Amino acid sequence: MMLPNNYFLLEDQERDIIVHGETGLRVNVFGLEVDQYEPTPGELHIFGDDYGEWLAFETEGWSIENLDIISGAVKWYARYLDYPEMQISEEDPRPAVRLRKR
Repeated sequence: MMLPNNYFLLEDQERDIIVHGETGLRVNVFGLEVDQYEPTPGELHIFGDDYGEWLAFETEGWSIENLDIISGAVKWYARYLDYPEMQISEEDPRPAVRLRKR
Protein backbone atom coordinates (compact mmCIF):
# COMPACT_ATOMS: atom_id res chain seq x y z
CA MET A 1 0.00 0.00 0.00
CA MET A 2 1.39 3.39 -0.97
CA LEU A 3 1.09 6.11 1.65
CA PRO A 4 0.27 9.63 0.47
CA ASN A 5 3.21 12.01 0.36
CA ASN A 6 2.28 14.85 2.71
CA TYR A 7 5.74 16.42 2.87
CA PHE A 8 7.96 18.35 0.51
CA LEU A 9 11.41 19.87 0.75
CA LEU A 10 12.48 23.50 0.47
CA GLU A 11 16.18 23.97 -0.10
CA ASP A 12 17.29 27.14 1.64
CA GLN A 13 20.82 28.52 1.13
CA GLU A 14 21.66 27.48 4.68
CA ARG A 15 19.67 24.27 5.23
CA ASP A 16 16.88 21.97 4.13
CA ILE A 17 13.36 22.72 5.34
CA ILE A 18 10.72 19.98 5.45
CA VAL A 19 7.17 21.26 4.98
CA HIS A 20 4.00 19.35 5.86
CA GLY A 21 1.70 20.10 2.94
CA GLU A 22 -1.63 20.01 4.79
CA THR A 23 -0.67 22.14 7.83
CA GLY A 24 2.28 24.15 6.48
CA LEU A 25 4.36 23.16 9.52
CA ARG A 26 8.06 23.65 8.79
CA VAL A 27 10.86 21.54 10.20
CA ASN A 28 14.39 22.93 9.75
CA VAL A 29 17.27 20.49 9.33
CA PHE A 30 20.65 21.36 10.85
CA GLY A 31 23.92 19.45 10.50
CA LEU A 32 25.37 19.36 14.01
CA GLU A 33 28.89 18.91 12.61
CA VAL A 34 28.74 22.05 10.44
CA ASP A 35 26.04 24.38 11.78
CA GLN A 36 26.22 26.54 14.89
CA TYR A 37 22.97 25.07 16.17
CA GLU A 38 21.37 26.20 19.41
CA PRO A 39 17.84 24.93 20.14
CA THR A 40 15.17 27.62 19.93
CA PRO A 41 13.03 27.83 23.08
CA GLY A 42 9.40 26.86 22.50
CA GLU A 43 10.15 24.68 19.47
CA LEU A 44 10.38 20.89 19.29
CA HIS A 45 13.76 19.28 18.66
CA ILE A 46 14.49 15.79 17.38
CA PHE A 47 17.90 14.39 16.48
CA GLY A 48 18.85 11.80 13.88
CA ASP A 49 22.06 9.91 13.11
CA ASP A 50 22.73 10.12 9.36
CA TYR A 51 25.49 7.52 8.88
CA GLY A 52 27.47 8.94 11.84
CA GLU A 53 26.69 12.61 11.19
CA TRP A 54 24.07 13.91 13.60
CA LEU A 55 21.24 16.09 12.35
CA ALA A 56 18.92 18.30 14.38
CA PHE A 57 15.30 18.71 13.30
CA GLU A 58 13.60 21.79 14.74
CA THR A 59 10.05 22.98 14.22
CA GLU A 60 9.43 26.53 13.07
CA GLY A 61 6.39 28.18 14.61
CA TRP A 62 5.22 25.07 16.44
CA SER A 63 1.78 25.50 17.96
CA ILE A 64 0.93 22.13 19.45
CA GLU A 65 0.53 20.28 16.14
CA ASN A 66 0.13 16.55 16.27
CA LEU A 67 3.48 14.97 17.18
CA ASP A 68 2.91 12.35 14.48
CA ILE A 69 3.31 15.12 11.87
CA ILE A 70 6.77 15.99 13.23
CA SER A 71 7.97 12.40 13.59
CA GLY A 72 6.56 11.71 10.12
CA ALA A 73 8.61 14.60 8.74
CA VAL A 74 11.81 13.13 10.21
CA LYS A 75 11.00 9.65 8.87
CA TRP A 76 10.16 11.14 5.46
CA TYR A 77 13.52 12.97 5.40
CA ALA A 78 15.36 9.78 6.38
CA ARG A 79 13.79 8.04 3.37
CA TYR A 80 14.70 11.06 1.23
CA LEU A 81 18.33 10.54 2.31
CA ASP A 82 17.93 6.85 1.39
CA TYR A 83 18.52 5.92 5.04
CA PRO A 84 15.12 4.76 6.36
CA GLU A 85 16.77 3.02 9.33
CA MET A 86 18.09 6.35 10.69
CA GLN A 87 18.43 6.31 14.47
CA ILE A 88 16.16 9.01 15.94
CA SER A 89 16.43 10.47 19.44
CA GLU A 90 14.88 13.19 21.55
CA GLU A 91 18.23 13.72 23.32
CA ASP A 92 20.86 16.09 21.94
CA PRO A 93 23.86 13.83 21.16
CA ARG A 94 26.42 16.58 21.71
CA PRO A 95 28.38 16.72 24.96
CA ALA A 96 26.92 19.14 27.51
CA VAL A 97 30.26 20.95 27.78
CA ARG A 98 32.20 21.65 24.62
CA LEU A 99 35.92 22.15 24.81
CA ARG A 100 37.25 25.15 22.94
CA LYS A 101 39.72 24.34 20.16
CA ARG A 102 43.10 26.09 20.34
